[in-house]
Amino acid sequence: MKETMPTDQSDKLILPLEALYNEYLTDESRTSGNAESISFPRSEAQVREIVSALFERQIPITVQGSRTGITGGAVPAGGHILNLSKMTRVTGMEQDQDGNVSIRVEPGILLSELDCRLENRRFDTADWDIQALTAFRAYKEAGRLFWPPDPSESSASVGGIAASNSRGICAHHYGPAGDHIKSIRVVDGKGHGHSIARGEYVVSDGLCPLPGGGTLPLDPTDLDPGSTVDLLDLYLGSQGMLGVITELTLALKPLPSELWGIVFFFNDQSGAVTFVESVNQRSKAQSATRIVAIELMDHTTLESIREFKQVNTRLKDLPDWQHSVTTAVYMEIHGNSAEEIDPLCEWLMETAAESGCDPAATWAACGKMETERLRLFRRGAPEAVNRLIDMARQTDSRITKLGTDMRLTGTSLSELIALYQTDLAASGLKAAIFGHAADGHLHVNILPRDYREFDRGQRLIENWARRIDALGGSVVTEHGAGKIRKGLFRSMPLPNRLKLIRCLKRQLDPQELWNPGNMPDSLEINKNPDTGNRA
Repeated sequence: MKETMPTDQSDKLILPLEALYNEYLTDESRTSGNAESISFPRSEAQVREIVSALFERQIPITVQGSRTGITGGAVPAGGHILNLSKMTRVTGMEQDQDGNVSIRVEPGILLSELDCRLENRRFDTADWDIQALTAFRAYKEAGRLFWPPDPSESSASVGGIAASNSRGICAHHYGPAGDHIKSIRVVDGKGHGHSIARGEYVVSDGLCPLPGGGTLPLDPTDLDPGSTVDLLDLYLGSQGMLGVITELTLALKPLPSELWGIVFFFNDQSGAVTFVESVNQRSKAQSATRIVAIELMDHTTLESIREFKQVNTRLKDLPDWQHSVTTAVYMEIHGNSAEEIDPLCEWLMETAAESGCDPAATWAACGKMETERLRLFRRGAPEAVNRLIDMARQTDSRITKLGTDMRLTGTSLSELIALYQTDLAASGLKAAIFGHAADGHLHVNILPRDYREFDRGQRLIENWARRIDALGGSVVTEHGAGKIRKGLFRSMPLPNRLKLIRCLKRQLDPQELWNPGNMPDSLEINKNPDTGNRA
């Protein structure tokens, strides 16, 4: 992108935070903050203008997309709100030497809108250069392409997905969002724009190269042995603490011609767990299998969705399921021929039946539109939980989202669920458990009825975090630490990835003007002498 000097229009772009903008003080975490001003830039040039003016006045900036995050990362802690929801253009396409096509987008475009444009193949190309138009012609001549990341909230912005490095329900096969991002444009704290491409700025000998020249030192002990650290990957998942992303180049993949979604219902949770573990063993033994999603929903989750279904127009058309059902498993299969899919589907049905599933009660759909309809069932889980949290907040506004994002591999699914359910029962707490069953990555959403239960839930999550960390798991996986979860690191070692981000932040943003409140505080770390360099 060609650099253009900003003009002195910042006073027109920076608006006072009046009552009509109060909705921008919160996000899906159900926490709320404060700010003095807000802006809605429509281009990188305007972002640079705004950031430059705010830097001169040393005013902190909180970056926002569509505010679908659940950790409070987009909730302002004073200063200015930089909301990117007006930056929704598709700015071009690229084609590499192998013929692979990528699409360049601004960060405010919603995932649902991107999917729609890719499906319809309709783009405003008036401002595209020759290379972009050439790539667009190749795109139109190719088969259907798509961008694989698919977090459960389709109204998430692409910039927000990148900022939290979301995984989504199909990450079992496709991995996190960062695996499908080739490059980004960022604006730093002084209002300067830079391009960062994958493989261009790789940490070497403890030094991190920077766009525009120069390097920053990193502590070699924070690097995982044998790992390669790419500056791009440090920006992805940093929740805007290093700067603001203004453009992303997304790597597209061929859309499989066969898409199947299946929901299996079990009257006994142990049967569902046995089924998932059987499928997972087959997946490991047969790498060619195309099971891209294995999502489990427990009884509380299903009953929450059942209640939510009565008031949500999108879910009303879904069929009902028996009240005796305690657990559901959603699976999605991608392939390029019926010959590839049919035997796998038959095996799944047989294995599910052996584990106690009634084949007659199973939901199955094929094709993109019908499969998307079944995805609504899984996506209804977090929405149903949010509704229950909102109901609890009517009695006490201090109650906020109380969920986990922990991942533990090397432990069986049955052991992991037992860990959570045993502790919940001992604490007298109710929770909805759902998520990525094959990857040891379940989301536990505690549903407090009052603030006393909320307080107990917070302490329980802190205890789980210590135990998961001690077992070698990840305490924060795909939603970021934000303002809600950063406190978990007061009593455990900070993950190397967060250490690296914090190290860069200290050097790139010493005044802590970017997204204040999202980074585990170094002062809190030093207060805990028993844990060394911990938060």
